[in-house]
Amino acid sequence: MKKADILLTHGLIVTQDKDRSVLPDHSIVIIGNRIQAIGPSSDIDGQYEAEKIIDLSGKIIFPGLINTHDHLFQVATKGLGEDMAVQDWVTVVTAPTAANITPDEIYTICLSGCLELIHSGVTSVIDMNYMAYTFGLHDENIHALVDSGLRGRYTSIISDYGLQYGIPEYLIRPTDWFINQYAQLIEKYPPTERLAVWVAIGAPWTVSGEGLDKALDFSKRTGTPMVMHIGENWVDNHCSIDRFGMNSVPYLEKIGFLRPELLAIHCVTLDDEDIKLFAKHDVKVSYNPVSNMYLGNGIPPMMKIQEAGLTIGLGVDGAGSNNSQDMIETMKVAALLQKVAARDASVVNAQQILDWATLGGAKTLGLEDQIGSIEVGKQADLFVIAPNSAKVVPIHDPVATLVYSCGQENVVMTIANGVILMQDGVIQHLDEEKIIQQCQEISLALAERCGSNSKVKRSWKGNAL
Repeated sequence: MKKADILLTHGLIVTQDKDRSVLPDHSIVIIGNRIQAIGPSSDIDGQYEAEKIIDLSGKIIFPGLINTHDHLFQVATKGLGEDMAVQDWVTVVTAPTAANITPDEIYTICLSGCLELIHSGVTSVIDMNYMAYTFGLHDENIHALVDSGLRGRYTSIISDYGLQYGIPEYLIRPTDWFINQYAQLIEKYPPTERLAVWVAIGAPWTVSGEGLDKALDFSKRTGTPMVMHIGENWVDNHCSIDRFGMNSVPYLEKIGFLRPELLAIHCVTLDDEDIKLFAKHDVKVSYNPVSNMYLGNGIPPMMKIQEAGLTIGLGVDGAGSNNSQDMIETMKVAALLQKVAARDASVVNAQQILDWATLGGAKTLGLEDQIGSIEVGKQADLFVIAPNSAKVVPIHDPVATLVYSCGQENVVMTIANGVILMQDGVIQHLDEEKIIQQCQEISLALAERCGSNSKVKRSWKGNAL
């Protein structure tokens, strides 16, 4: 008998391999953080003995979902920003939160967001902090990612400009200050498959022309990928025309900013010319449908972006502009939003959405040979769905069931990097109840301290549950 760490047996595997194979009554052998073998349970189970043998009869195994955009610290602001335009929302809710949060608070709040990601089958996340007024905020945000067990990419926004466009002065620093922060971060947290630091810019209108040049130079010199909100709403082009006499995407191409190492977030206002320029330079795109709807920003032209051959990933965005961190909910909304925009139910199907949430996300991370599908040799990133509620039964098509019928309550297991983070719906390595209670207490106190509590109109303002 061969030795293994984990043997998952008798599951229905949605592999997401090149043939999109679906394998009934199959087993997965995990050794370390890798998938060692996949095969019919009748063949595999007699060959291996494992420390953990988990019978998944009647359950469905999917590759881990990849969340390509988040602001984990915004978990503290759930329910504070509804019915606000994005500029007002930033000024009243998220910017004051970023400016007042402490390192201890950001750790607990970010960890709480990671718990919800795990419950919705996520195994990798790209997180974007705002400006960290103390280096400890970087450290504790990163520590939350590491302690959660998720594969993380940490970013923090560079902003040296934008007072006239409503960026609060306390979020603005010289670009060299931000570059120095990034140099320290990359030295302290050298890139690995599990954790890396990337460079982030809030939006084209939050950085000066000189700042864009310096950030791009740093990214190229250090080989660090970049993320940037682009075309989230009408403001990008309005400000770009005001400053440079042209729309934001053509300007970014002009200065050499568009390239394969750039992840463009939102892309609501992209026109045909913008999409061609993105395709020309192999820019990656993060689609955040719930946030786009919540803030009233519009519907991104994802089907045109898909037709142009661009790499697309899905993102939940921050909980402040979503009110959840639920990737399964995001998949359903991602499909429905494109269907209603086209007034055509056939414009996108469940398989395409799952591709964006797995394979597209893997390519966005530059890890398409490591994650995104369940195949021998790849890292053991996966989650398990159980037909344990009337919401999902009957199951005729496992992919359609996942995208259109499932909820977090149906996710019973999540494994990242070969480690079981959740089993039978229970987080294995963290005290979830304690973290949630601490998050509640911290968030109420933080909202009061930063002034959001008094500025946001709500039907009820309480001090405790």
